[in-house]
Amino acid sequence: MRFLSVRQMRAADAATMARPETAGMFLMFRAGRAVAAAAMRLARLRETRRIVCVAGRGNNGGDALVAARIAAEAGFSVHLLLAAAPEDLHGDAATAWRWFSEAPIPVTRCPTVEAWADPALATLLAEGVVVDGVLGTGCSRAPEGTVLEAIRWINARRPAAAILSIDLPSGMNGDTGTCPGEAVSADWTVTLARPKPCFANDRSVPLTGHLSVGDIGMPNAIADAESTPTGCRLIAGPEILNALPARRAESHKGDYGRLLVIGGSAAYPHAPVLAAAGALRAGVGLLTLAAPETCRAAAAAHAPEAIFPAIPLTDDGTLSWEALEAAGIAPERYDGIVLGPGLNRTPDTAYLTETLLSRYPGRLLLDADALTLLAELGEPPDPPEGQRRILTPHPGEAARLAGVSIGTIQRDRLRAVRDLADRYRATVVLKGSGTLVCEPDGEPWLNRTGNPGMAAGGSGDVLAGVIGALWVQGLAAREAACLGVWAHGNAGDAALWCLRTPSVTARDLITHLRFDGV
Repeated sequence: MRFLSVRQMRAADAATMARPETAGMFLMFRAGRAVAAAAMRLARLRETRRIVCVAGRGNNGGDALVAARIAAEAGFSVHLLLAAAPEDLHGDAATAWRWFSEAPIPVTRCPTVEAWADPALATLLAEGVVVDGVLGTGCSRAPEGTVLEAIRWINARRPAAAILSIDLPSGMNGDTGTCPGEAVSADWTVTLARPKPCFANDRSVPLTGHLSVGDIGMPNAIADAESTPTGCRLIAGPEILNALPARRAESHKGDYGRLLVIGGSAAYPHAPVLAAAGALRAGVGLLTLAAPETCRAAAAAHAPEAIFPAIPLTDDGTLSWEALEAAGIAPERYDGIVLGPGLNRTPDTAYLTETLLSRYPGRLLLDADALTLLAELGEPPDPPEGQRRILTPHPGEAARLAGVSIGTIQRDRLRAVRDLADRYRATVVLKGSGTLVCEPDGEPWLNRTGNPGMAAGGSGDVLAGVIGALWVQGLAAREAACLGVWAHGNAGDAALWCLRTPSVTARDLITHLRFDGV
């Protein structure tokens, strides 16, 4: 999904509203519905029914008014804080106010700085969700007066309450991601129609939180006509979800791919089990786990659906090509292979990796130690006919693959992911804050789901399994990688909101993995 600047977004809005079937209130209602859906999901994850919507005088305030009534009609306990006088609302926002006022929803009017000092406001919401509809994309100077007090009130509700911002956190510049003054610190931002350039700036991430794109009914032709290349695109629903095909009623397990996960060692017996569990949750039809006998208990507990031909370990405590052959595993029978979780690095695993790179005629995803073994080969072997590759390095593995320092990778991640994709003729997933996906000669795609709580052992194993499962279900390599990292990050965010802990486990990611637009 391409980024639209503030100017481009206004032009696209105007062009859309010029069409009789998509007048302004149509767009505002669609925006409010997208915001309400996110607010209600966030409330459910936090196990609360309390939502407070803070509406400013502009169109973001109108979106908040629509969201408030929709959530109230869905049975949530909603309260509105109006950071303006009703007579100051104009256009579609004024229409939204009249529609909102038809419902019996409690309202507190705060059109002055003094009104925000009312002690009753401090106790209005102990726990719940706050919807930030104070400012939109037009913020270019430091907030002041009533707007500033509204921003401060919203931020003071953290961490007991979760904050959901409409379009972008109030106080942030939509083009640059900088904040000329105080700004809302959101847990989730629902940006409308298309992402804004501010979200490509890493400095915006601590304030933006989880980022999703709300579908407001803007035609793709209009949005695309206004967009210009910006160096990368955003991975976002609903666009990325269109890649996942619907399941036919007459389908069977063989229609959803045969995936082989190869990994595990004496030192890391459970990593391939996490990859297998992620693949199963992502919908693979048949999964075979080629892992050591020491994985059996974990596989039985966490991936009982997997076929498990236990593989004997070498004297070094790792797998080998000969052991796979002895177990009757023929790689060419599978639609795809995930190689690397817990594999460890020995001469046997090096030979196993090189053999698959040279002979396997299908989808080959290399993760973890398989990436380091690939780097140690120097020049990668030419792929046999039919082989396609996905590489999923973290910055350290990317540095080894590129033969540079981690600092070099991190200083220009866009260039790094493009160079790796071109050098290895593979779709590359450069993991980290703002995971990037790029195919050879392609444009990088940026992910803005996920959080630092996912920085824990096993998270990458789950991601490898998820991407592998999507890939063998018929998605193109880039589509599988983009959808996988997006859903994986969504799962991490949902787990963090639900558990309210500083970090989440790999098993938490599997539990919360889902493929929908909210």
